[in-house]
Amino acid sequence: MIYLSILLLIVVTIIFGKISVKMGFSSVVGQLLSGVVLGASFLNVVQTSDLMHVISETGVCLLMLNSGLESDLKEMRKYIKASTRIAVLGVVVPAIVFPLICLLLGYTLPIALFAGVVFSATSISITLAVLSEQKQLATPMGAIIISAAVLDDIIALAAVTLFSIVIGGGTLGISSLLPLIAFAVGILLRKLSFSAFIGKGTTRIGQWLFYPVFFGSIGLTITVQGLGDKILPIIIFSLLAVITKFVGSSIGARLSGLSRRVAYAIGAGMISRGEMALVIIQIGLSSHIINSATSSEFIVTVIISTIVAPLMMKPLFAKV
Repeated sequence: MIYLSILLLIVVTIIFGKISVKMGFSSVVGQLLSGVVLGASFLNVVQTSDLMHVISETGVCLLMLNSGLESDLKEMRKYIKASTRIAVLGVVVPAIVFPLICLLLGYTLPIALFAGVVFSATSISITLAVLSEQKQLATPMGAIIISAAVLDDIIALAAVTLFSIVIGGGTLGISSLLPLIAFAVGILLRKLSFSAFIGKGTTRIGQWLFYPVFFGSIGLTITVQGLGDKILPIIIFSLLAVITKFVGSSIGARLSGLSRRVAYAIGAGMISRGEMALVIIQIGLSSHIINSATSSEFIVTVIISTIVAPLMMKPLFAKV
């Protein structure tokens, strides 16, 4: 029964992901929604299990390994000053604003601080897809966005690892430390002559097994029925998720001497949270920093930002 549940989750998640792409959204959106549909919120035909948890954790590490393999340090060094300013301000603004608003909404200090960490991250994959579609991937703007996204993800991962040690009771589970190690291993493996072969293999395995279970199982944790009284916080978080990244990253770009048009495009390119924020949310859950109710609020916000980001990116990228 457990194996059938996992197989059903994989199949439906892949289908929903492809439908999402066909509709112009990120595959992550469809994959998350598949879990919501199959879980307790609607059909209630798939429940989480220990095996599913292990596969999901492996998916997190594989996702981070592939992110490291896709990080070109040589290209990043060309635009390191601009990328660093954009990344730092793109992290600092949400890391300050989110905790303040969360405290005003009545959340505890640890959860408020953790929200700042979650929404400091940027989704590389969704930004890469739009850059490629707009033929901006090989441009200086594309390289700056990718470099800045990688840098702020490193900062966010380091922050959540430290956070889980200090706030999460001083203990580290597999989700707390291995993602950061997997990312570093990916960067090191990129130097090997056969790194492209490794990347293709791990990506294929991830796409057909581990990623669907990871994203689908996150959707399973969302209880739509319990979000009725959380509509206002979700709306506020969603607005903040868009505004804080856009403003912080745009200011960083302007301080680096880039034009307003390019700065706005970069700001839009940094909005999407996607898979990286989901990884951090899972680390928070495993470290007992947040509970499932709070994670549901954050996940819904991630979904909304993942939908909004490409809608903003496409017209702004086209103007550059």
